[in-house]
Amino acid sequence: MKKVKLFFSQYSTYCIFLFLLSLSVCFSILYYLNGENILYADTMSRLDIARKVVDNLTPGFAQIGNVWLPLPQLLMIPFIWNNFFWHSGIAGALMSGTAFIIGGLYVYKSVKLLTNSFFSSFLSLCIYALNINVLYLQSTAMSETLFLCTLAATIYYFLIWVKTNNIMYLIPAGLAVSAMTYTRYEGWSILFAAIPMVFIVAWIKNKSFAKSESSVILFTTLAITGFIAWTLYLTLIFGDPLYWVHYYATPAATGGTGKAITHVYSQHKSFIAAIWEYVTSCVWMIGLIPMILSLLGIVILIIKSFWKRSLYIFPLLMPLAIFLFMVLTLKRNTPIQQPDLTFASILSPNTSLATGFNVRYGILLLPWVAIVSSYLFNLFSFKTLRILLYLLFSFLMGIQIYSYFHMQYSVIYQIPARIYPKKDADLVRFMKSHYQGGEILISAAGHEDQMFEMGFDYKTYIHEGTGKYWKEEIDNPPLYATWVIYDLGQNEDQVAKYMKDPHRIAAMNRDFTIVFIGDKGLLKVYKIKKKPYFNID
Repeated sequence: MKKVKLFFSQYSTYCIFLFLLSLSVCFSILYYLNGENILYADTMSRLDIARKVVDNLTPGFAQIGNVWLPLPQLLMIPFIWNNFFWHSGIAGALMSGTAFIIGGLYVYKSVKLLTNSFFSSFLSLCIYALNINVLYLQSTAMSETLFLCTLAATIYYFLIWVKTNNIMYLIPAGLAVSAMTYTRYEGWSILFAAIPMVFIVAWIKNKSFAKSESSVILFTTLAITGFIAWTLYLTLIFGDPLYWVHYYATPAATGGTGKAITHVYSQHKSFIAAIWEYVTSCVWMIGLIPMILSLLGIVILIIKSFWKRSLYIFPLLMPLAIFLFMVLTLKRNTPIQQPDLTFASILSPNTSLATGFNVRYGILLLPWVAIVSSYLFNLFSFKTLRILLYLLFSFLMGIQIYSYFHMQYSVIYQIPARIYPKKDADLVRFMKSHYQGGEILISAAGHEDQMFEMGFDYKTYIHEGTGKYWKEEIDNPPLYATWVIYDLGQNEDQVAKYMKDPHRIAAMNRDFTIVFIGDKGLLKVYKIKKKPYFNID
């Protein structure tokens, strides 16, 4: 037994790394072989955004987009140049899988710092690493896994800063928060919650305004860099520092326009209704059992913090800023559709087959749930009682893991059990079988996922991000394009907006021939009768 303890004390981090690596590789291969790693339209769009930086008529970092925060796409660029890595989605899995492993290491290290117990740390890690939804998301190009990684890192560095009072730990904490604010907008809530938290903790520990001020300045200078960089980018490229705010205020951002399958599910709710809706999302994504454990852990955390006057309560309650952020956005216009959280849903084997839209937002607190649950594992000092707690937790987690493969009940909602069918599959099939070269005029805003599925190099497309080519082409389609694709039933289709003009339709019929009609006559593909006026070198 002593040799086992010595081994884990020396090599525990390496063992945890191999455990996480094995999970990441195995599940990434599983989802890839089943063709599930690129089911989400957002996955295809993120892969395309990264590809546009290196493969485009006008390549460069200005192609990184204007609504989604750029760090996930930027981290895919070292792999996205390879056609196989791009179209297989492996470029996204490499980014997300690496984040999954690093995030898991930080969860483990955080609990080890709090409990100094390998078993408590490993059991907390299991809440994070054996979550079926994070195992799926880490195989895709989605942003959630990277966000979880930055959150786990932020919590760890704040905890070790509180423990040591070493101001230098605020440097990696600030960088982690900066990365978080460059990944998802929910991270901005952590930025604005962390600044006063740093001041309060520094004041309590040092009783010095000067030291508190210097701590805040050091942390904020680094933490705010992501926010500033994105604001400057939007100002310089698009002339609007709040472009993303204005976009998310539109009906298109909440599923209210176009022929999208979604609808406006959640707008102008009461505050209490929004709280319950996000609690429901967290339960479905993280799991009913871990959520109950975390609630008990929070109670123990609060009691211990007041009893022992521990300052760990500040960084450990700080992530609730994400919860508040989500509640406020749900109250206003964030669209989520998910099964109701009822006994009937929990006891049903079909819950994961119900429609789920943006239910994955509930996974954003997973590292925090895993870490605060450790207070329950470390409740008793008596070895026998602690072992009984470990066994009880293992049994409960076994129930959740069993449900992944035998859906006789639903203590967790599994993605991608149901993904919306891909739009315009007939268009993709037609283009893949009939395309013989030439530029394609198409709106990326309306057809990003179809552009991915067609499988052509991105420099084949003339789209909104191609600068002068787009502006010239939209006014005079035969200038460069051999093909023109638009959909009058898709409100986000920027080509279709121009083609509503009868004079433009007449000009199109003069120079082009309709070769495909779909979606009850609204979706059309034109092919030029002769040749474009100019070739794009």
